Amino acid sequence: MKTIEFYFNIVHFCYYRTHYKLHLFTNKINPFNLIHKLPFQKRRYEKLGINIQKEIDTAFGDKKKGLSITVAGGFLFVLLFFFFFGVFGLIYKLFTTEYLETIHFIIFGALSALICYTFVFKNDKYIKYFDKFEKWNREEKRKYSWITFIVSIAVFYLWLLSF
Repeated sequence: MKTIEFYFNIVHFCYYRTHYKLHLFTNKINPFNLIHKLPFQKRRYEKLGINIQKEIDTAFGDKKKGLSITVAGGFLFVLLFFFFFGVFGLIYKLFTTEYLETIHFIIFGALSALICYTFVFKNDKYIKYFDKFEKWNREEKRKYSWITFIVSIAVFYLWLLSF
């Protein structure tokens, strides 16, 4: 039986993959990459013995401290925050005419952070799941990417309805 932890890690994985693939795509059209092709830069990189593009890709794709994993974690946190805000906002709207207070936002943020930490980040659980998810075939990855996209849009609309 699949648990809630499994599904949170799927969403996290899909956000990670999307951000990293977006990085790889923008490498082709990024004008700042031209800086690395300047002769003095090339000589410097050769002297240091590094391939700068490979180093940049590693900085984005590293599963422990990479930029893509950080962004994916942030998106997961925001998704949960919007979900709690939307659900509570709708319920609050039905029973009262008052607005949400600051304490509600603090609670939503703390609850979102606690859930993200418990189900995804504690003891680097996500790495075990990522290894499993990367072995999926293309169709399975595409299926879960679409599900993640639809869930993200649904949560965003739920959040909008709460206003």
